[in-house]
Amino acid sequence: MPRAQKKRAARAAAAPGATPAPRAAASRATPAAPEDTGPQPWSIRGLLVIAGLVAVLQLPLALLDSFRNGHQHGYGIYLIASLAPISLPQQIEILVAYVIVMPVARRLAGEHRSMGMLETLGLGAVTLIALTALWQIALIAAGGNPVDTKGNVAPAALVAGAFADVAGLVGGAVLYPVIQRRFRPGRGRGR
Repeated sequence: MPRAQKKRAARAAAAPGATPAPRAAASRATPAAPEDTGPQPWSIRGLLVIAGLVAVLQLPLALLDSFRNGHQHGYGIYLIASLAPISLPQQIEILVAYVIVMPVARRLAGEHRSMGMLETLGLGAVTLIALTALWQIALIAAGGNPVDTKGNVAPAALVAGAFADVAGLVGGAVLYPVIQRRFRPGRGRGR
């Protein structure tokens, strides 16, 4: 209430026979609870950009694998298998790829903040879980043994593996915000 209105109300209340003026409800209102001021999560678009850059980073890595193995198979096989989380070094390689491409993805996607190291590794871990599950399904769909005794890779295994790579990268980007909201600090378990 402005100062002039307060003075008028006080004079009216002091006058003989006057009834007290009603108090303004706004003066006793409690302030609104502050909004969550934590860092804003990345958009789905930004998460898809980082997943796309991880996929692009596999191009030179697959070429290195091809040279290291003496070109036993075609480049496409190495490219598809580069995201297969078969061994611990491959899993670490995928997590490191997320950390490496995050700054570039931030600029390309126009995100306002960088992801922290643990946040980036969390996104990589969710994607790694999705890739692991989808690669298991791909191997089962390919008959359980995608490579014959001569070392040839079954075409069904290549198609299933390529699907697992794409679906795993996209699935990780889509699932991560859901998991992030669920486990956000300060939220109760029942919400």
